[in-house]
Amino acid sequence: MLKDFRFAWRGLAKSPAFVFVAVLTLALAIGANTAILSLVNALLVRPLPYRAPERLVLLLQHFKAQNLERIPVSAPEFRDYESRAQSFERIGAFEYATFNLSAGDRPERVPGAVITDGVFPILGVSPIKGRMFEPAECVTGRDDVVIISERLWERRFNRDLRILGTKLLLNGRNFTIVGIMPKGFDFPLQLFNMGSGGQFGDRAEIWQPLAFSESDLKNRGSRSLTVIARLKEQTSVKQAQAEIETINAQMRREHPGNYSQDDSFGGEIFPLHDLAVGKMRPALLILLGAVFLVLLIACSNLVTMLLARAASREREVAIRIALGAGRFRLLKQVMAESVLLALFGGVAGVFLAIWGVDLLKAIGAQTVPRLREVNVDLQVLAMTFAVSVGTGLGIGLVPGLASAKPELTEALKEGGRGSTFGRRRNRLRNGLVIGELALALVLLIGAGLLMKSFVRLQNVNPGFNPRNVLTAEIALPELKYPSDDGSRYFGGKSTVNFFSELNRRVRGLPGVQSTAAGLVLPLSGSNTDSSFNIEGRLPQKNEPTPDEEIRSVTPDYFRALEIPLRQGRFFNDADNADAAPVVIVNEALARKYWPNGGALGKRITLDDPKKDRKWITIVGIVGNIRHRALELEPQPEYYFPHAQQPVREMVLTVRTNQDPRSLTASIRHEVETIDPDQPIAKVRTLEEVISESVAPRRLSVVLLGVFAGVALLLASVGIYGVMSYLVVQRTHEIGVRMALGAQRGDVLRLVIGQSFKLVVIGLAFGLLMALCSTHALNALLYSVTAFDAGTFTFVALALSAAAFLASYIPALRATRADPMTALTHTI
Repeated sequence: MLKDFRFAWRGLAKSPAFVFVAVLTLALAIGANTAILSLVNALLVRPLPYRAPERLVLLLQHFKAQNLERIPVSAPEFRDYESRAQSFERIGAFEYATFNLSAGDRPERVPGAVITDGVFPILGVSPIKGRMFEPAECVTGRDDVVIISERLWERRFNRDLRILGTKLLLNGRNFTIVGIMPKGFDFPLQLFNMGSGGQFGDRAEIWQPLAFSESDLKNRGSRSLTVIARLKEQTSVKQAQAEIETINAQMRREHPGNYSQDDSFGGEIFPLHDLAVGKMRPALLILLGAVFLVLLIACSNLVTMLLARAASREREVAIRIALGAGRFRLLKQVMAESVLLALFGGVAGVFLAIWGVDLLKAIGAQTVPRLREVNVDLQVLAMTFAVSVGTGLGIGLVPGLASAKPELTEALKEGGRGSTFGRRRNRLRNGLVIGELALALVLLIGAGLLMKSFVRLQNVNPGFNPRNVLTAEIALPELKYPSDDGSRYFGGKSTVNFFSELNRRVRGLPGVQSTAAGLVLPLSGSNTDSSFNIEGRLPQKNEPTPDEEIRSVTPDYFRALEIPLRQGRFFNDADNADAAPVVIVNEALARKYWPNGGALGKRITLDDPKKDRKWITIVGIVGNIRHRALELEPQPEYYFPHAQQPVREMVLTVRTNQDPRSLTASIRHEVETIDPDQPIAKVRTLEEVISESVAPRRLSVVLLGVFAGVALLLASVGIYGVMSYLVVQRTHEIGVRMALGAQRGDVLRLVIGQSFKLVVIGLAFGLLMALCSTHALNALLYSVTAFDAGTFTFVALALSAAAFLASYIPALRATRADPMTALTHTI
């Protein structure tokens, strides 16, 4: 075998141009496969970095009658699951949180989580320094300890071990640092597809014990917790689900006032890995299929090139056979040559893949879940090696068999042409080109459909004007800005005063047209919802209470986002805590509950309809906005004036007549003037927010477009190679035709006609394959069908044009041949 490889090396060294083209072709195909294999391995195959991750599950609830799926759990419901469930080794809960860190020159907002003491043991992860939380610390008043990440320890404290046991000022309160988690640990990274309860966000860097107050444990309607658990050994998800359904039925019987007595309310068990993968699986599998097609096209190209190389060496091989060389020996040598080429291509492909993965992470790590975890590891390298060897064997088999069975008589003739095997070889080359064209057409149609879908998505009207708007998130600490009723989630008068003063100051900055603040930002991935009752329509027994998306906004919010007013009025400064309660609804909510019109002036309440109610009057109807995603239809929403429903975590929105980012420093200064310890975070333009919301879809479009481009290039090269070989093979015939009076146009039509036949057959097969396969793209398409006739027609014409250009060059060369030289040509 070593002799075969040495012989192959010497033979390839004599044809550097051939080697360069072959290795480049393979590097593109194998590199693309390696990069996508790295993505698939990291995101779909590789287990999560926790102990026995296959037994980790999340528990989320649903209210089917209200169309609420995958919603968080309340504190008393968590206690019920914790005390009654027997399917789990341990059960815990967490909720996302932010911390205002006062350390160093400037305050910083740090993402994190509030967790029960069982979360870290459930995951099987321990601090690298210090300790985990103790049960006694999950109690109100004793929860003043935190664990920080190694990243924060390194960034803010220069890895100083003396910080363990010291105080850290967070949200205006002193906490003792008791542990440091490993750098790669960022649970719960907001990557779970939990509907309104989850999003993809920043990596957690601070963890605090979760302590329930008495009011938390009494309020079954305040849902903010995600339950995580570890299944016992030999316990399946199905068994745990059955037990959860039993517990849910018990809760319905014990608390009839909180739940309808049908199966509308329930909980569902989700394997942690399934939620972490989320909606990425279809896109990744499509990309994996796309790079496999690219590899097939590259293999077809290489087989064509090796067949041409075998034809040029047919006389040499025939002499060797005539002198006694065995056909198996010749086959081994050709296979060694093809495997060597594939290994060279594989090595080059790995370097391309490493560069490509780094580029992907640089572009999309902030917007695509778990993309930071992708790397070309040993497992991927082993798969790449197997792909390279398999490719080498595959592309060498047909040329090897061709070389081992030459027509000796024809091959030994000095001017031998047109042997039966040569004609078979030509048919094989033509078949390979047809296959390349068909596969390239499938890829190009898929890329075309996704691009057309993405363009239409980009042109969707979100319901507001995102141009020249700067956004910044602000989270006021509870200790410094308490609520009037002791609530953990709502603010009080001090909260209202802060945002009122901030809006006043920012409105006075040069270039600012309007400014406001809202509870959640459209298309940011966050959402909140709440139940309400309509005056005169109190729900009957087992009838679901209306539940829709709720917002708290300052008066100029609709003007800042340029959301149109349809009826009534906007909020104003008179809508304060002492004024009559008012609410603004969007068109979707008005149409849903008052389909015949007349929503203006109607009243709703957020209170228990069986107790004293505070009626809230609808004073305005505004246009719909696409809050959850551009591809999703607008949902019913209702808005409260911030002064009447104050919340501490808001998003500042500033509309300007200049570059919005130029105001960042001024806005930060105004915030620090009001409160020196208050940071701002996620300073982005609204256009950037929209761009980030479609980033995973954009990444899929770009990658598939790149692979389709490579496929088009390889198919064009294949057409060019076959036509060039055809011209060389028929040079003598062309000379005879021209000597007998054939014109250059006749020769041009002869060559292009041959190419046209291949293109037509390839397109026919490609269209048939595309019709059978593009339905797999349905999950990624928006406002475009998988069988879009315009895309099919345009791509077919584009591929035909590329194939025509690829065949025109050798055809033009044939017309310029000297008839006397052509008549003396031999192959």
